Amino acid sequence: MRPRTAPALRTEGLVDPDRLREALVLLREALPTGITRRELAARLSPDGVSLRSVDRVMALLEAQGARFERNRAGQSSVLRFVLLEGPTWDEHISPDARLALRLAALSLSHCGTLLWQDKLDTLERLATKHMSNRDRRLFAVLERSVQIQGAVEDPIEAQDILEPILRALEGRREIQADYTVAGTDEPRKRRFVPFCLTHDLFSGAAFLAVWDPEEQKPKHLRLNRIENVRVLPRPGIIPHPEIMARAARYQIGGWICDDPPFEIQVRISGTHWLQAFKEAPPALPDFAAHPAEDGQSAVATFKANHPNGAIRWVLQFGACAQVLEPAWLSAEVLAQLQRAADAYHAGSLQT
Repeated sequence: MRPRTAPALRTEGLVDPDRLREALVLLREALPTGITRRELAARLSPDGVSLRSVDRVMALLEAQGARFERNRAGQSSVLRFVLLEGPTWDEHISPDARLALRLAALSLSHCGTLLWQDKLDTLERLATKHMSNRDRRLFAVLERSVQIQGAVEDPIEAQDILEPILRALEGRREIQADYTVAGTDEPRKRRFVPFCLTHDLFSGAAFLAVWDPEEQKPKHLRLNRIENVRVLPRPGIIPHPEIMARAARYQIGGWICDDPPFEIQVRISGTHWLQAFKEAPPALPDFAAHPAEDGQSAVATFKANHPNGAIRWVLQFGACAQVLEPAWLSAEVLAQLQRAADAYHAGSLQT
């Protein structure tokens, strides 16, 4: 099958091709208020062009897929043309897509995974070639105005690992990777079956969820510890795909486990936390908040397959949180809080 080529610009011999492109630029620059026929005529050439030429330009653009909204500003009877959609040959990406790219790049630059940001920056550089001056000014304001705090940096030295990982995921192949386990200094060459990429804001890192054929269980590989990825010719077989999917679905904080998920119930006190749960509920598996009748507390429920991630989330609330279920998790949180209190008490005695 031949690749589909982009529709070509057509002028029907009525106007110069550059003039048609320049008209489209002017229409984009005029957003969101639009532009009149006379304004277009004055700006399409240093000496201006006729209104008849403007009508030909507008007719050609509409014939090739452009859509306009025609508005009369205030009490004026003069029509203003507002561009809603470019012609079929238009290479500009939409304003929404451009803003999505910029917001994503700004967010990912602060939430731990610089590799994602690097790829988005590459895409954004391509998109920038098709931006209007107005879009560039909007991006500059956005970049100056967004402040993100409380994140981490997760630099990934091996910038060439993502492409082979994605090829392996696409072709369902095994990979061979040099991976450094936490607490060790040297990477070890291992075979894995990649399942999916995960991005975990609790730990501020990106991971590759894999099936380990040697140990026959799911693993979470932190991307910044992976080196020298090679796609192997052998098929990537996961003997228990339902276990792999469940492990990836219920991981929290980067801890992954093949155990069935368990439900956690936590009473959270404080009206500000209740409001936060309404406005921005945490992205925890199967999360729900059940406010008490007095509006002073809520029972938050979610699921996890490893205690460490759940405990880390609960401890951020300090004295405002109490684990209700399961009882063994409540006991572990209490033990950790007691050890923390003992450490503070010992420190105060030394000072």
